[in-house]
Amino acid sequence: MSNIIATDIQQQEIDSALVELFEIALPGGDILYFHPGVDDDLTNIQFKSVTAPAAGVDYVVNTYVPMPMIMDGLDLQADGASTRPALTIANIGTLLSSQLGTFKNDDLIGQRLIRRQTLKKYLKGESADTADTVASIEFRTQEYIIDRIASEDGISVTFEVALPFDLENIKLPRRVVVGKYCSWQYQGHKSQGRGGCTWNRDGSVVYKSSSTLYTHNGYFNIDDNPLVHHGVSWNAHGAPSNYVASTAYTTADYVQWPAYGGIFYNCIIAGTGNEPSATSSYWIEALIWADFIAAGKAYTKGMLVRYGSAADNKTIWKCQIAHTTSQYILPPSATSSYWIREEACGKTLNSCKRRFGYKPNTLTASNAKPDGSTNSAARLPFGSFPGTQKF
Repeated sequence: MSNIIATDIQQQEIDSALVELFEIALPGGDILYFHPGVDDDLTNIQFKSVTAPAAGVDYVVNTYVPMPMIMDGLDLQADGASTRPALTIANIGTLLSSQLGTFKNDDLIGQRLIRRQTLKKYLKGESADTADTVASIEFRTQEYIIDRIASEDGISVTFEVALPFDLENIKLPRRVVVGKYCSWQYQGHKSQGRGGCTWNRDGSVVYKSSSTLYTHNGYFNIDDNPLVHHGVSWNAHGAPSNYVASTAYTTADYVQWPAYGGIFYNCIIAGTGNEPSATSSYWIEALIWADFIAAGKAYTKGMLVRYGSAADNKTIWKCQIAHTTSQYILPPSATSSYWIREEACGKTLNSCKRRFGYKPNTLTASNAKPDGSTNSAARLPFGSFPGTQKF
């Protein structure tokens, strides 16, 4: 706080209105300049920047746009937790969104907020304005971090802010944390030795039943559909039994529906009379793969194969362009347009449960199909699920 403004407030009568100025940083680096109005005057106002320029260089003059807004909860206390002030901004129509541009309200979380106060007479162009080479005359600047959206409706949005040193569990270096999706690289720990996802590259998992350990390979796509081997227990057409409405199905069951050439489904909720479909909560579609044949095999678009240059990195690929295989057309090629990886993580908590909670529907079978339920005794590894933004 400058000595000049300190003298002003010690007088019996202050001859100029108090002005609040707000500066909000956007994720891209730009800064929004707002003021809540000065004596019913809702025109733009100007004030010099806080940052000092080089010697003999003018201060940057910023233009502050009027915006219906108020900041409360600014009480200071000597003990206990720091206060969490609230900044409320009008959210009617396009008042705020027009200023944010392509950004949303959620994008302001984690951004810096600066609150400045001065007297009207010290604004740019007013009677007591000083030269642009002289620092601005103002009260002590207050700096906050926007921590969360406390409330939001069609009238206003309220942001809860915190002092920069009062953010809980903040870690360096920073990484983006979102409320619904895991930010770890899928299989990153196993493939590149970094990250928190420890799922094996070949989907291998050890399942314990009683005192016996069984090793299987669990494959799922980005939508958490099970990817299953056609296996010896399926007929020549790769089809399980047809769905029968009167049968009591369990999560170990796979069916085909409609009958004779339909889609394969895995039961995820036990029951009777629940017809399989893409929207049914009782069933999930299962996709079929076979081991890759390197030469002379005709593949059509959509067919799934398992392939890997080594046993510990075999995974599932989907044919993109119909062709006959040769030594030059292999699934893992980054430059090949013939194949795309089908086994991928949906980055949700359910995706994590499907993998680390993998349970085979048959214990001893090779390449056992995943059970429709998960192993509730299994522990998930640490993931990136603590939320800071709502979805």
